[in-house]
Amino acid sequence: MVGRFVFSKTHMLHIRSLFERCAKRCVTFIVVLHASLVELAEQAPRCHSAAAVRGVLAESQDLIRNALNHGENPQDMVSWFSRLVTDTLHSAGARELTGGATLVLTGPVGRGDALPSSPIQWLVECPCGLATDDIDTEPLSQLITQVGLVSQPTTLGVHARYRQDWLATIQEHAEHHNYGELAVFADAGTWCLAEVLQVADPILFLWEALCHRPPSLKLFDGLPDKHVVVNVRRDLLYPIIALARWAGVAAKSQEFSTLARVCDAQQAGVMTANQADYLRQAWHAGLQLQLQRFVDRVHSHETTAESLPAIQRSVFGASTRMVSDVAHALARDYGLEDEIAP
Repeated sequence: MVGRFVFSKTHMLHIRSLFERCAKRCVTFIVVLHASLVELAEQAPRCHSAAAVRGVLAESQDLIRNALNHGENPQDMVSWFSRLVTDTLHSAGARELTGGATLVLTGPVGRGDALPSSPIQWLVECPCGLATDDIDTEPLSQLITQVGLVSQPTTLGVHARYRQDWLATIQEHAEHHNYGELAVFADAGTWCLAEVLQVADPILFLWEALCHRPPSLKLFDGLPDKHVVVNVRRDLLYPIIALARWAGVAAKSQEFSTLARVCDAQQAGVMTANQADYLRQAWHAGLQLQLQRFVDRVHSHETTAESLPAIQRSVFGASTRMVSDVAHALARDYGLEDEIAP
């Protein structure tokens, strides 16, 4: 049974060594997580029933909200949440719900940068010895929705396929330059990314990323329009994700997370140090903004620039401008200026 853990000043910290890529210097460091976070994460892969899966996923939202209220680092929290969701959906309890499927997590969870408001997405791999028609992930999708998280199919659908069929699908999409679909594979399991690196043309990932650049500033009577809708995930975080995905593929990086891909791309000379720094700064700002909206329980509500606190509006504007500057510079560097509006 999953218990409820609360924070207090006297609650002991449990130190867990998590070897991650440092956002700026690509060095190994130790992340100190609160004991309640570590304890719930340890339960995730040991879920043996649907009830246990439900309990872990529900409890994770309370814990991450408490952690953020107590000053935990947003990047550490999305890494923790992504790992917890991955371990939970790879558990025996989740397999029981799907008829034995192997879920290949993609999207935000696959990249390791999922927020509690992010869609949980997967490809369904049918293990050898099972028939694809015996696999059904709908019960798991319903459970995820019932606990307040978001389950969302990818553009590739929910049907199970054998691994060799998924690999053939990757090659087919590469031949037809379907880089929206290839992005799903690039964010998925290691064998998916390995195939993408082998068959995909990186420049078309950049073209796809430029299509998602932040929208241009809208003016009203010569001033920024405060009635414009602000969507942090769509207009700030995803443009960074898309640029980092291209950069990672161009650098032949085996990494999945956005920051690690930016780091590898900088080391490989795919982007400059200034461009990488702009993306990192904007990424951390965007995470902070979106997670604050989660803490305030307004993350699913549409908002306008006028309704944001002045400091959040300023941070959002400055961050989107940095991402736009990087997108324009990369378009110029790689001969795609015609693909981006002035």
